[in-house]
Amino acid sequence: MEMRLLLSLLLVAVVASRLPSAAVAANYTVGDEKGWNPDVDYTTWVKKHKPFYKGDWLLFEYQNGRSDVVQVDEVGYDKCDKANALSSYSKGHSYAFQLKEAKDYYFICSYGYCYSGMKLHVTAKSSQKSSGGSSSSSGSSSSDDSSSDSPSKDSKNKNKSNAAPPSLLAATPYAAIAAVAALLLNRML
Repeated sequence: MEMRLLLSLLLVAVVASRLPSAAVAANYTVGDEKGWNPDVDYTTWVKKHKPFYKGDWLLFEYQNGRSDVVQVDEVGYDKCDKANALSSYSKGHSYAFQLKEAKDYYFICSYGYCYSGMKLHVTAKSSQKSSGGSSSSSGSSSSDDSSSDSPSKDSKNKNKSNAAPPSLLAATPYAAIAAVAALLLNRML
């Protein structure tokens, strides 16, 4: 009986090692504690936090009536021009944007601050290869152009958090491992 238990546990360990690791989206407060404001070096901010991945969230915190968040294409970014904006947001005090695709994303402030550097370029990668910490990157980073539900925010100064929605937690490899272990133990008893 003990040999069966050991073999079952070994089988569970082998199955677990073959499962892909669950990717968890990260939440980034653009500009960290300085937020989305003039006189912030967003190129350095991107270098500090990259790489960014599909599924990550960018949280823009700003002063209502003083700035906005406008998603533009590369030409609009380079020229600080919102004429062909993909999206624009100026309500409230914050705007959450999810990077839904692996691609380049461009954001500007259309209140004139873009000319002094209040613009952001991020590149979202398709998937994480490892769960290591963030590394430095250039002023560019990528994000998706959708702005659906905003992520929960633990604190104003929290710049990056790994919090998966509950619906994703059920699909993690750990749930599969627990199911296999329960099946094996049930057969043994």
